[in-house]
Amino acid sequence: MNLFAIVALMLSLDPGAISHVGDGSPLLDVMRPVKEITRNSFTLQYFTQQPTETRVQIREGNLSAVAWRPADKRVDLWASKDVRTVQGAPGRRTMHEIRVEGLKPGTRYFYRIYDPAARPTGQEAAWGAIPPWRREFAVATQAPKGRKTIIHLPVKVLLMTNVIAVDTAHGPDGAIATPPPRFTDEQLEIIRREFFHASRFFWVNNGMRLWVDFHIFVDDRWQRWGDEPDNVDAFYKGWPVSRAYPGEDFRAPGGGEFNIVDTSDIHRHTKQPVYEEVPYAGQIEVAFLRRWNANEKKWEFRGSGGGTLGIDSFPRGIPSRCQYLGGGDTAWLTTHEFHHSLESMGSFGLANREDDRIVFDHFEPRARKLQPDGRYQEMTWTTSGRHGEHYDGIAFWDRTLTDAQWLRFYFGEAITVADSDMDGIPDNDPRLPLDEKRFGSDPRKVSTDGVMSDLHKVMLSTWVPCPLQFSFVKPEPQHIVPNPRNTDTDGDGLRDGVDPYPLYPYAPFIYPYTATVDGDDSEWAHIPLAGSAEKGGMKIDLRQSHTASAYYGVITIRGPWQRVEVVQDGEGLGVFSRDGVVGFNITRGDPVSVRATWGEAKGLAWKAAQKPDGTTVVEFSYPNRGEGLWYWNRGGREIGTSIHFFSSRGTGYPLYETYRVFYARMIEPTGKDPLPTGAPEDLSSVSDCTVLRPGDPGLRLSGDGWKLVDGTYRYSGDEEQSIYIADLAAVEFDLWVRISAKSDGILGAFLPTTKNMSAGNDYIGFVGGYANTVTRMRLFGQEAGDEPVVMSGSPQSIQLSRRANGVWLLVDGSPIVWAPDPDPKVVVDRLAVIGGYGGEQVVYEIRYRSRPPN
Repeated sequence: MNLFAIVALMLSLDPGAISHVGDGSPLLDVMRPVKEITRNSFTLQYFTQQPTETRVQIREGNLSAVAWRPADKRVDLWASKDVRTVQGAPGRRTMHEIRVEGLKPGTRYFYRIYDPAARPTGQEAAWGAIPPWRREFAVATQAPKGRKTIIHLPVKVLLMTNVIAVDTAHGPDGAIATPPPRFTDEQLEIIRREFFHASRFFWVNNGMRLWVDFHIFVDDRWQRWGDEPDNVDAFYKGWPVSRAYPGEDFRAPGGGEFNIVDTSDIHRHTKQPVYEEVPYAGQIEVAFLRRWNANEKKWEFRGSGGGTLGIDSFPRGIPSRCQYLGGGDTAWLTTHEFHHSLESMGSFGLANREDDRIVFDHFEPRARKLQPDGRYQEMTWTTSGRHGEHYDGIAFWDRTLTDAQWLRFYFGEAITVADSDMDGIPDNDPRLPLDEKRFGSDPRKVSTDGVMSDLHKVMLSTWVPCPLQFSFVKPEPQHIVPNPRNTDTDGDGLRDGVDPYPLYPYAPFIYPYTATVDGDDSEWAHIPLAGSAEKGGMKIDLRQSHTASAYYGVITIRGPWQRVEVVQDGEGLGVFSRDGVVGFNITRGDPVSVRATWGEAKGLAWKAAQKPDGTTVVEFSYPNRGEGLWYWNRGGREIGTSIHFFSSRGTGYPLYETYRVFYARMIEPTGKDPLPTGAPEDLSSVSDCTVLRPGDPGLRLSGDGWKLVDGTYRYSGDEEQSIYIADLAAVEFDLWVRISAKSDGILGAFLPTTKNMSAGNDYIGFVGGYANTVTRMRLFGQEAGDEPVVMSGSPQSIQLSRRANGVWLLVDGSPIVWAPDPDPKVVVDRLAVIGGYGGEQVVYEIRYRSRPPN
């Protein structure tokens, strides 16, 4: 087995992917309220604070009991004769488990738990809690053989396509802008596709259990945004004010107003509940607002962020609501904002605890930080994992929900769809965002390729359409479609189920190699690619390497590119961990510019150059320790990379899957790394240092073993004793000694907290150690270097130097060993020459200089 295959076995695919299956066997979720779902039953587990009988009520249907109805249409669904009470095992207890049996396959049931001692909160009462019963929840049973139960969630979407800021069309000089063109059928089709892409993204990444079905309604009237000018032109006169206009030009974050869409009269402007026999739980409003750009002489769509109000008021007839302007990335805004609606629905439909929710898509790690005012700032629930930005974070977290959790979804309706082989992918259903027919798999086989199930194969990709960009400049979807009929989608020789990155054929390694950051990529020719893409008339390549001193990368790009976005994760915890995450943008120009983004790109060094064929080369590096955020020792460290590149038109493409992070591991080095450049100068040749000779009062002795003899310090014995310089406060230093010895020329630097100046503590450089056989450094107990330099018995110079990026050991003026500084910010207060080990050391002169902290 080759090294790539071994590492592939160690790496895992996305979490949650293997938990998604069809309805061929019971769904188990033993740590959550509904611990098992079958075709004819579900099993509950719950706790009551007071001992009581185990008892639940259930009713069949898709309509929530709290769904709003006008007074003349209200019905207590829990008073129906079809409501069934299920009694558990005899006796009273606090921890309960009950299996509800005799149910219909593929059917939703609402249930409520008997708990007479519980006093409902106001929110619980609003959602149906009536003593002695808790509020209702829902669960859907598995489908009959050959089908799959899914949750269908219709969402009403109102597109206002011809919304015009009329005031911008009227110049202060009386000039009137050219009338705007109407929103075209082609543009409308692009927007419909954007909603389709959002729906398919949700569908794939929840394991094809939740179908978010966007029902699109179009209001294509000319509508006014803002006031009508006094000198309004006849073309613009009398237009109705857009229902989305918030009374000001822009109201953050979505730009407009929240209303309620009446699908029976889309022109109606209301904030009051709208009666629907089957209520929509969610809605989206998008105003495609255009403004006249007088400088450019053209109409421009205005973009915005998005705003979302949750499902909290559903019992009062108010759905979750999203709204935003149409001048941005519609697919992304739809995905992001409606995911907030799903999060809210999850908080009311699941247990609303950290392990039973739809995860908030503003990603932050769990933390508790003391603030200057003495209060703690907390992020109690983790919302950051090993994922990239935007879509990738949502995909990561939605995949962690189990099938059982999705079948507990409280809103929409439970339906069944044909799934002949019961592999989890519906057979051929054009209503759905994706099925076996469109994927190209065989609906009669669980595994079309004979190895991996078709559902798991689909979920190798996150099906993200593109990087974030204006909808009307987007390229064709950039997601990579796995090959359901081939065990090796990317053709790299590894089966998809074993391959850590089955969709692209680059070995996930960072190679041990020293590069020179000079903008010349010729030295990289023999380093394998870490990524390559040829899209939109552009071609981009990435290669990467590492040494003990630095990580190196080179990006080459040609074609009509304008911007490259690079984000890297040095800890493998995900880009929102904020731990070791760095990034920069490359912008085309004369010259090319690089601007730090994530983590301020601490320690970044770069050089850009242009090749004769028009290719731009950007070499860059980050130090190992020093001023950077990354640190490692030898091999095994992962660095994750996400790169996106954009054309001069603004069209964007991913190097890998969109926003997914490609984690590569450092291969361990063999042989000796060349020393980095920038070695310190030998202190014997400089004047800005302090010179001390034996007997000088600036030198202290740690014991009586050192003897002052004929202007030298001489030591005989095995026990360690030091000549040292004290009372320093140095972050950078150079310590130089003229010394002769049979073995063990040892220099050290020590922290204020270190009491024993031993060759095993803090910063140590030794020449001729281990019976005068080797020269190394020992930094906080970790040895580095392996040089056959020894003590000659005649006078030699040894120098130990510390700089921001590492520690150097020089012998007779030549750099011999370098190692990254394991703690580059720590201050040292003593520099020492250590005698002992039978080396019979003789010290003739000591020189030093130091730089205090800034």
